[in-house]
Amino acid sequence: MRTLYLKFVVTHFVLSAIMFCVWYLVAGIENAREMTFVISTLASCIAAKNLMEDTLKEKS
Repeated sequence: MRTLYLKFVVTHFVLSAIMFCVWYLVAGIENAREMTFVISTLASCIAAKNLMEDTLKEKS
């Protein structure tokens, strides 16, 4: 279970960083800072989806 949690945290961090960098390159630092909440929410949703899939695989 601990490895699943660590994978979730790392996935969330990596996705947030990638999305922030892409948004920075596309729209600039001011807009990227304003979009931090949206970026974080989207990264959380994607990471949670992966976590649920991994949890179901582990229980099967």
